Amino acid sequence: MLDKIRNLLLGRLLHKENSGRSISLGRRLQLYLALLVFTLLVCISLLLFFLNIFPLPSESIAEEMKGGLKEYKLRVSSYFSSTAAQGIRLSELMTREIEKTLVAEGVGFEELSDNPELIERLQKNTYDILHGALLVGDCSGAFVVFDATVNTTIPPAAYSRSGMYLRLLNFNTPTPVNPEMVWLRGVPTLGAEHNHFFHNHWELEFSLRNLPFYKKLKEFASPQLTDCYLYPPKMKLPGTWETMILLCVPMVSQSGKFYGMCGLEISSTYFKLAHMAGNGGGQRFTGLVARRKNDCLLPTTGLESGTSSGYFAGLDAAPLREENISGKLRRYTSSSRSFVGFACPIRLSPLFADDSWNVAYLMPEEDYENALNSYIGKALTACIIFMLVAFGVSWWISRRCIRPLLYSIDAVKTGAANQTNVLEIDDLIQFLNQQNADDPSEPEADMSGFYAFKENICKLSPAERAVFNLYLEDFSAQKIADVLYISINTVKSHNKRIYAKLGVSSRKELMIYIKMLKVNPNALPEKRPET
Repeated sequence: MLDKIRNLLLGRLLHKENSGRSISLGRRLQLYLALLVFTLLVCISLLLFFLNIFPLPSESIAEEMKGGLKEYKLRVSSYFSSTAAQGIRLSELMTREIEKTLVAEGVGFEELSDNPELIERLQKNTYDILHGALLVGDCSGAFVVFDATVNTTIPPAAYSRSGMYLRLLNFNTPTPVNPEMVWLRGVPTLGAEHNHFFHNHWELEFSLRNLPFYKKLKEFASPQLTDCYLYPPKMKLPGTWETMILLCVPMVSQSGKFYGMCGLEISSTYFKLAHMAGNGGGQRFTGLVARRKNDCLLPTTGLESGTSSGYFAGLDAAPLREENISGKLRRYTSSSRSFVGFACPIRLSPLFADDSWNVAYLMPEEDYENALNSYIGKALTACIIFMLVAFGVSWWISRRCIRPLLYSIDAVKTGAANQTNVLEIDDLIQFLNQQNADDPSEPEADMSGFYAFKENICKLSPAERAVFNLYLEDFSAQKIADVLYISINTVKSHNKRIYAKLGVSSRKELMIYIKMLKVNPNALPEKRPET
C-alpha cells in the first residue's frame, strides 16, 4: 500500500519533464512569490507615478527649484522694499533739515549755488542724518546729492552737484561695532573732522555724467515719495572695480521744490554676503536680480547671491539666453556657461519699466545632470534592495510552507508514518486504505492468461526485457531507472509496451504473474534477450 502512495505522490508532486529534469515545489513557490512581488512593485510604481506621488527626477528637481525661487524672491522683495522705506525716511529727514537750515540762514535754496560756506554748513547739519542712516540701514553706503554746485562758472558746472557719500570700509562683519567708513564725496574738512578714511578716488562733488537717471528722477519728483523712488541698473564706482545698485529717492518740499536726491548703496559684494540664495548643503545655487531684455537676462545690470557654503557663480558676463529644457525647467546659457532654473518678474520701484526686472534662481547644468543621475541611482538601488528582500522573503516562505509536505512525503516513502498531519496527504492515505479495505483479496490468477503471459515474454524487445528482468528481482520503477541509467519517463514508456505485449492491464496483475513465475521458475522461457 505504501508503494501505491509513494508512486502516486511522486507522480503528482515531482513531475518529470521528458528531458529528465524537474522543478521542485519549493522552487516553484519561490518563483511564483517573486513574480507576485515584482508585479506588485510595478503596479505600485505606476500608480504612484500616475498619481504624481512618485514624480520623475526632473520634476522633483523642478519643484525643489520652484520652492527655492519662491523663497528667494520673497526675501529679495522684502529686502528691497525695506531698503526703499529706509531711503524714504532718509529723504524726509534730509528735506526737513535742509528747510530748517535755509530758514536759519534766511536764504532760499536757489542761493545755495556759488556759496561754499553755506554748502559746508548744510553738509555739517545733515551729516548726522546720513551717518545714522548708514549705521541702521541694511546697506553698504549712504549718499545725498544737493541740486547745487560750489562754482557755476567752471565748464563742468552743469554736470556737477554738491553732496556727501559715505561707505563702510569693511562689511564682511554683519553688525560691526564702531565701523570704519570711507569718505568718497563731500567737504574734506568734514571727512577729516570725523576721522574717515578718504577714498583714493575722492572728489568734492558728484558728476551727473555718472548718474544718468538724475534728470528723470528730477522730472518725476513729487512730495509723494512712494511713487517716485527708483533702483537704476547696476553701476560702477568711477575709477574702481566696485559695482553697486543705488536706491535713489528725491528730496522734495511740500510745495514741490526739488532739493536733490539721497539714498542708500547696495554693493555687489555686500549683497552677495548678506543675501544668500540657499543654505548650501553641498549644492551650488545662485540667485540673480537683473533686468531682462527680450528672452535674455542681463547679469551686468543687477546683483547676484551665492550660498552659505561659499559658492558664487560670478555672472557679471554675457547675457543669459532663456530656453526650455523640459516641461517645467528653463535653461539659461551664455557663450561659455549654462544654468538651469527659473526666473520671474519682480517690482522694485515705481519709476522706469520695472516689469523688466527679474529674479532668478539657478544652478549649473552639470549639477543638474549629476542630480538626475543621483536620483536614478538611488531609485535603482532601492529597487534592487527591495527585490533582494522580496526574493529572500519568498525563499523563506516557500521553505516554511513546503517543509511539512516534504517531511510527510519522506515519512510515507519510508513507511515511518500513516498519519502526517498534512490534511491532503492524510486524506489520500485514508482513500487508498479504504480502497484496499473494499477489495482486500488479491484477484485470482487466470491460468489461460498466465500461459499467454509466458508465451508473450519472448515478444519483448531487449530494452523491454531488461526492464522486465529487473521487475522479476523486485526492483521499483525508480531503482530500475537508476540501474539502467534511464529516466523514469522512459521506464513508464517501457511499462506501457510491456503491459500491451504481455496482455496485462495493471501493475498489480503484472506482479501476480511474476509471483507465479517465481513459484515455477522453469516456466520462464529459455530465450532471454541480452540487456
